[in-house]
Amino acid sequence: MLEMSKSGIQSGLALAYQPILRGYFGLAMAYYAVMLISHFWFVEPENMTALVGASGVAVAVLGSFYFRLMDRRSVQELELLTLLANTIMIVNVVVALSAEFSETKLSYFIMAVMIFALTAISLRQATVSILVAFAALASQLHKVGDESQITFGFVGFAAAMSGLTIAHLLRKVIEKAIDARIRADAARADAEENLEGEKTLGETLRKRSLSDSLTGLSNRRGFYGALKHARADRAQHGDLWLALLDLDGFKTINDTFGHLAGDELLKSVAERLRIFCAGRAHVSRMGGDEFSVVFEGAAVDLGPEEWCEDLLECISKVYVIDGRLINISGSIGCYRVSEAEHDNTPIRKADFALLHAKKMGKNRVVMFGAEHAEAEAERHRVEHALRTAHLEQEIELVFQPQVDVNTQQMVRAEVLARWNSPVLGMVSPDRFIKVAEECGLIADISITVLTKAIEALKERDAAVPLAINLSGNDLASTQTMDAIIAILESAKVPTELLEFEVTETAMLTDHQRAADHMVRLSELGCSVAIDDFGTGYSNFGYLRSLPIDKLKIDRSFLKDLGDPMTEKVLRSLVGMAKTLGVQCVLEGVEDEIGLLMAKRSGADVVQGYLTGKPVSEAELFRWKSKDDRLSLPTD
Repeated sequence: MLEMSKSGIQSGLALAYQPILRGYFGLAMAYYAVMLISHFWFVEPENMTALVGASGVAVAVLGSFYFRLMDRRSVQELELLTLLANTIMIVNVVVALSAEFSETKLSYFIMAVMIFALTAISLRQATVSILVAFAALASQLHKVGDESQITFGFVGFAAAMSGLTIAHLLRKVIEKAIDARIRADAARADAEENLEGEKTLGETLRKRSLSDSLTGLSNRRGFYGALKHARADRAQHGDLWLALLDLDGFKTINDTFGHLAGDELLKSVAERLRIFCAGRAHVSRMGGDEFSVVFEGAAVDLGPEEWCEDLLECISKVYVIDGRLINISGSIGCYRVSEAEHDNTPIRKADFALLHAKKMGKNRVVMFGAEHAEAEAERHRVEHALRTAHLEQEIELVFQPQVDVNTQQMVRAEVLARWNSPVLGMVSPDRFIKVAEECGLIADISITVLTKAIEALKERDAAVPLAINLSGNDLASTQTMDAIIAILESAKVPTELLEFEVTETAMLTDHQRAADHMVRLSELGCSVAIDDFGTGYSNFGYLRSLPIDKLKIDRSFLKDLGDPMTEKVLRSLVGMAKTLGVQCVLEGVEDEIGLLMAKRSGADVVQGYLTGKPVSEAELFRWKSKDDRLSLPTD
């Protein structure tokens, strides 16, 4: 950096002094041109040749130097030119004194010393020029007296010192200015280089922030940018569509072959999407195994629905992952994007259509239509009301008895939530429970129901064992389970009065975590029941590993009581419960035929409208206090 600075200062000095020296040469040339002309009128003939010759040479040389400095020159060249110019001017003074000596003309040397010092680009060049001037002065001093010699000597020395000092200070100032300029330029260059580097880095980071690290596709943030851009251009290109694609059964592949194989499958799916949509659509990975496709109606050969079906066919072809053949399908929800919509609206509506595609059996395309719009609007109303609800005040509990088939007595009551919304009125569970699960609010409802159920037990002398439903989301959430455990540990009621019902499907998301949380509940003394049994996998192996006390057979098995297979299926399900050594409850007993079927299949407990509709807390405990029995039909 120091060497670069010195080199830069030298270059800067040349640049700074070049116009000064060019002006100096130009002025001197003009002076000698005037002197050349005046010699023809004022000089004696015998001196004419010498003076005109000296002045003519000076004009020619100084003129050539003047024009030479029109181009950029180095410091060394400027030093040499200035030294030659100064020497020529000294020669002219000597020639003039030789032609006609005058003591006063010796002052020309003093003036020359001052001028040479002030116009010198370096101390070296100034010293040589001044020495030339002093040598010429010394050659003329023998023509004057001793006193004049001393005077001119002292004056010349003083002129040289003062000139050199002034010139030195002037050069220092110029050098500092040049150095400051060089440093400023270097700093600016560094800043510009850093800025350019930061721009490059920023652009790289921006691209990374918009890209999915696994597949290389746009990520969710990149998707929103693409959607915004596409909506801005839609006036030129017509209809704009958003398709959300979700892989069917991807978790099973992850669990079966491992996450590395799952990642490779996602990359392969992404590559097929990229190729299929090339030049026609923008593809993004929204997260997990969900992808989005933004396309214009005019860009696809077929209609949007047919094009999406072709896309599904493309990704459903066999994959070879780590030497294994893997089949996977996908479901698509598609929505035509409107102009005056918030950016989240298309996503929400396409996702709603995707949800319907999953419910309808997967591996299909569902186009968001009027019926979906109505259902989605209803869902949105329920979600909004849930988010602003005061659950402690708005959730009400009702209780449906579970009755022992043999003793005809109530052995337990299932706690059911009813939501009395100030906005929507009385809302049934089938309207709000699923929405609460989807939008992440189910934990608040579960905790509210548990708290209210415990309060009900505290207020009554006649203790009724209660069964409380837990969502699969609750069972999968360590935070929610910690809150539930904390409530149970602080509750001043016997924990054996509380039973938690979890569905079979709740075990599918994370079997091990769900099992661990069920163990925690069991260790506190609570019983655990598998709800809606028979609608899931009904895997005997995993059921045997769980701390369960009861199986609740789903009501769907009593829908067709005239089918001979109904009783056989019920017997097999009840038999599984007996094999596991747990109690069996049959749900959906609405009439006497259903009850008889339950008894003949061997069920221990029944639940349904025949044995008791959901009732209020007061009615439930009044019934319990009377120890009422139901008059049930016999075989």
